[in-house]
Amino acid sequence: MTLRSLLLGMVLLWSLPALLFAQDDTQKRLSELERNQLDLKNRLILLEDRLNALLGESEPARLYDIPVGNSPVRGNPDAALTLVVFGDYQSDYTARAQYALNRLSEAYPRELRIVYKQAPLRSLHPHAHDAALAAIAAGRQGRFWEMHELLFRNGRNLQPAIYPLLASQIGLDLPAFERDRISLWALERLTEEEKDAARAEVRGVPALLLNGRPLGSWRYDFVKGQVDRMLGRAR
Repeated sequence: MTLRSLLLGMVLLWSLPALLFAQDDTQKRLSELERNQLDLKNRLILLEDRLNALLGESEPARLYDIPVGNSPVRGNPDAALTLVVFGDYQSDYTARAQYALNRLSEAYPRELRIVYKQAPLRSLHPHAHDAALAAIAAGRQGRFWEMHELLFRNGRNLQPAIYPLLASQIGLDLPAFERDRISLWALERLTEEEKDAARAEVRGVPALLLNGRPLGSWRYDFVKGQVDRMLGRAR
């Protein structure tokens, strides 16, 4: 090895950390610019809605500031778009919406995060409240989404005896699950999400809010179109 090649190798080794740092810094700057660009697009959409309302062409969509809080999140936690879903485990329509939501998660792994919040319609669905507590208790052991799916699959068979059976299917610590399911902690979590539903003026389920904007349908093609619109993509 010549002295020249040795010196060149040493320079490259010294420069490598700086190059890696610069690359990482550039990536962060690009991500920040991308988020800012999406925020500007969202603001333009809101201005467009308000202008249309002034011209009498449509009613502006009301925005609701609903925090993620302690609710479970599926997808990129730093995504530019947040889809808040209020649902009920005895609601057939909420169950049917799960397929669309799963497809959306797959279609937008970086751009979209889905937040699920409990909104049991107690007057219509007598077991929805207890089912919500079961999901919250499973979440304490890191198995919310697994219990979530099982509850919807068994939506027409929900009763107190089924929750330990479902918990055993996903490998939960059963004594801890049963203790958490009837705990004040779980009840407070549920109450917190029901208050979010009240703030969002939820009247039926599923109710979807995309970056705070209520959506008129849970169907995949409709929600996908709204997501693409917010991202500035052609439909």
